[in-house]
Amino acid sequence: MSTEDQGFVIVSDTTPGEDVLSKIRQFLKKVPTVEANRGVVLPVYYDRKSRAHYLICHILGEAVKSKTDINAVLDPTETEEYKLNRDIYTDTYAYQIMQVDALLERSFEDIVSEYVTSYRPSRPLKIFGGQHRVMAINEAFEKGVNSPHGVRVYFDLSTDQRLEIATVNNTSIAVSNDLLDRMQEEWLGQELRTWCQEVGFLRGDQNFADKRNSSGIPTVRVARTLVVNYFKGKHGEVGSVHDPKVCQSGAGIDQDYESVRSELDWDDEALTVMGTEFSRLHRLQRERVTGRDTDTHQEFANKVIHPFVVAAWGYAAGLLESDSKSLKAHYGLADSVSRSGKSDPMNAKALSTARLKGVDPDTYRGLGARINKIELGRMLELFILQATKASRRGITTKLANAAIQSFEAKKAQQLAAKAIRNI
Repeated sequence: MSTEDQGFVIVSDTTPGEDVLSKIRQFLKKVPTVEANRGVVLPVYYDRKSRAHYLICHILGEAVKSKTDINAVLDPTETEEYKLNRDIYTDTYAYQIMQVDALLERSFEDIVSEYVTSYRPSRPLKIFGGQHRVMAINEAFEKGVNSPHGVRVYFDLSTDQRLEIATVNNTSIAVSNDLLDRMQEEWLGQELRTWCQEVGFLRGDQNFADKRNSSGIPTVRVARTLVVNYFKGKHGEVGSVHDPKVCQSGAGIDQDYESVRSELDWDDEALTVMGTEFSRLHRLQRERVTGRDTDTHQEFANKVIHPFVVAAWGYAAGLLESDSKSLKAHYGLADSVSRSGKSDPMNAKALSTARLKGVDPDTYRGLGARINKIELGRMLELFILQATKASRRGITTKLANAAIQSFEAKKAQQLAAKAIRNI
């Protein structure tokens, strides 16, 4: 029997393997398509970039409701708990338009999926692109609308192919770099997420945020930045000018992170302690800021997970690890405020007023408002001075101003030394 007799025909010059052909036959048996109902033969195409076979068909809203799965995962052999796509946002204007369009019987096109029955087999169409459209279609169907919708269905994808296709279908101006980071991290493995859950940076069943928001849930970029700088700091020397960094986002895997990750022992006790202490500081910062009546700005509440603070704090933790007394003082920043008070351990308001007169412009918004090498250096100096020089633990305006002056002095000394060497 030819494939055409079975409801599909191969139109590319690349012949699918038997595994692909078997899955196409299963799909046509289990998923009712508009074309099959009308006796139309479906062409099977070949995506040369992804090296994957797919077909394009149409299914009614009823089938969208019963056969699609918006919680597709990258590798079902690893876990079925953490979905590959972005979170659902139903409170946006764009989604509201989708809802209205679906009720007016719009036929949505090019919903991208893979036919997979190895997990949640009753919903074999795993959605890679178009999950918001699927949600709008489902809502419309519940109100009696049963329009046809276009679906692109891939078959027998490898993990690498799945990542590549999902990335392409989630890459647009509206998609955050943080979502792309999360997808890349899923491809690398679950170690970073598991570590964050174990140290309390994420809840036990929680995944990274797919974009920076006010919730306090860290992004992949934040977690990577913390780990990278911790290991960078371990190779630094107290007293010199250091170079903490914020990991790049959305443009592939950060090279420093990739290098650190390849040699990382996720069960290392010192690494666990570092992560636990950072998580404790973050939780207390949010608790204090959100629990008081004044100075409750979200940027204050999430100060600890601002990328430049993460980089500087992590670097300081690595740098001070060989000095147990200073490391204890660094980790004890969360204990520098009274247990029953409203003060936040980062003293975010004090940081916002810190500046170096005669150097910082009037538009300067305080220590840590921008991400650049100067701000990273200044913030690192604050953590170092707090742990090694300050007579009292905790962040104050005096400490913040002293950190700025100290960093600028070190930077000037470094530049002067370089100039002398070039004489």
